[in-house]
Amino acid sequence: MGDWLSLVWGGVVGAGAMVIALDYRNFGLRAYDLMAQRSPGGGIDPRFSPDVMRVICGVLGVGSLAVTGARAFGMF
Repeated sequence: MGDWLSLVWGGVVGAGAMVIALDYRNFGLRAYDLMAQRSPGGGIDPRFSPDVMRVICGVLGVGSLAVTGARAFGMF
């Protein structure tokens, strides 16, 4: 059961990160605005733009999906 849970969790994290990275239906901008509203100390540093967040989420998404694919290949 634990193998399947980590497999599903990795797929969900990877897919969610890729949705933000590809900015599907402005989801990336909405996530950035939500982070800016909820961050303590008066907002996000201006150097951290939505484009930087999309690159970070893209790397996270590709890495997560690659690890999940390797785990799935190893399971079968």
